[in-house]
Amino acid sequence: MAKFDMVAFDCDGVLVDSELITCGVLAEMLNELGWPLSLEETMRIFVGRLVRDEAAMIEANISKPMPADFYLQFVERRNRALEAGVHPVRGIKAAIAQLVKREMPFCVASGADRAKMRLTLGQTGLLPWFEKNMFSGMEVARTKPAPDVYLLAAKTMGMDPSRCVVIEDTPTGIAAGRAAGMTVYGYAERSDPELLLAAGADKVFDDMAQLPQLVLA
Repeated sequence: MAKFDMVAFDCDGVLVDSELITCGVLAEMLNELGWPLSLEETMRIFVGRLVRDEAAMIEANISKPMPADFYLQFVERRNRALEAGVHPVRGIKAAIAQLVKREMPFCVASGADRAKMRLTLGQTGLLPWFEKNMFSGMEVARTKPAPDVYLLAAKTMGMDPSRCVVIEDTPTGIAAGRAAGMTVYGYAERSDPELLLAAGADKVFDDMAQLPQLVLA
């Protein structure tokens, strides 16, 4: 019997190496507003969070209201940067090819909107594998760390959550997978493995070449 019936991938930082690009744009824009953050500080604060939900924190640090079009400008600048330079996570294509070969069902379940997923997965050549099994946190009542997007994925694909494994790279995403009743593996190539374990990851790994042996019998 296989270890799992389905693999549910987060998108940013797990399938596509997008977080350096996205946080680079955000750091630049926050510096323009008067919040002097480095790229590393921006990643520590914002990875796993939705920028559109963090207006109060941003305003507290710039001591003035945000521009009304800040989020729209961020999306526009972020998308231009992603179109110019996003790459697949190292080793992910070979890992997914092994899942396909073994007929293991899989999906992407992200806090990001569907348009962003289509952009990044399209730019990296991953979209054909995920186009029919794509779930967005923007399309459920609550996004991560709530379990809604993972529960929607399991329900839509006819899977028992307890037989699903989630691949996540942030404490927020790990909390969502745990709340859904799924096994959660933390991908730690760019993340602190201790933080992922502390958030509740069942295991951590730092090379997608390890993925097939972790999720297949």
